[in-house]
Amino acid sequence: MLCLPLLLALISPTTPVAPALQETLDLRYHPGKDRHTLDIFRTESNETSRPVVLFVHGGTWMAGDKNFYGINRKAGQMFARSGFVTVVINYRLSPFVQHPEHARDVARAYAWIQKNIHTYGGDPKRVVLVGHSAGGHLASLVATDPAYLADPELKLDPETRRNLRGVVGVSGVYRIPTGEEFQKQIARNIIDSWLDGTKGPSLAAPLLHLASPTINPFRMVFGADTAQIRKASPVSHVRKGVPPFLLLYSEQEPPTLDEMAFDFARRLIDRGVPAEVRAFEGCNHRTIVRRLHDEKDVVAMKVLEFARNRVR
Repeated sequence: MLCLPLLLALISPTTPVAPALQETLDLRYHPGKDRHTLDIFRTESNETSRPVVLFVHGGTWMAGDKNFYGINRKAGQMFARSGFVTVVINYRLSPFVQHPEHARDVARAYAWIQKNIHTYGGDPKRVVLVGHSAGGHLASLVATDPAYLADPELKLDPETRRNLRGVVGVSGVYRIPTGEEFQKQIARNIIDSWLDGTKGPSLAAPLLHLASPTINPFRMVFGADTAQIRKASPVSHVRKGVPPFLLLYSEQEPPTLDEMAFDFARRLIDRGVPAEVRAFEGCNHRTIVRRLHDEKDVVAMKVLEFARNRVR
């Protein structure tokens, strides 16, 4: 006859135990003393060849890091719990460097994965790039402009470059505005949003509007040369054979970001590249990345669905 404790144990539902996370922090992916470091998140598993997510943080190319008060680290942990080996990177920031150094760092991290991720249970042949905001721009640019992964410094052959299976842009920037475009289309909206909620007319408004060309963050990062700005834009490099894209944006984005996503997707589709655009309510440009903390959130579920389909 079974004793009562054993009987209760047999009939009581058991709560699944979440797999333990393993974290390897502050590995260097490029020699030197700069911000060329990355974190790796994975779960304890007997599987030795799991797909890889390379996550690139946002911050207007001038701020942020691979942790950033836990916001980016928690996204990496979510991907790890969902079966990926996740690499979350730092890269150099402006004003200490200007374009194209940020994108070159992302390409260096990809090359590091190709050479080293098997040591951490990852499969270098199945990599998905995920980037938020400025990170979405960098991920998209590295995936579309062949110059970055073909850099002789990286020693990547065509086969290893094709191991990039897909790209997710979360509130990304896909066309860098010129100074004139910024002044006409974006600056006033950004400044007006700063002043939103003030009561009555403000003397600051006209002064800020006049000053907006000098506080253009794109000029600080990409300079003023029109040809360089065009070359820095992922939409300028769309071609047949680039990996599929998933482009997400929130209901509250800075001006033109939603338009950029649709324009970028149309160009990809016109060249035979699978691309999808999705908008999500209940978040804004800053908070959408927090939706990647919970694998049951609809944003995370959409990203995981795309990533899994790309690495089958």
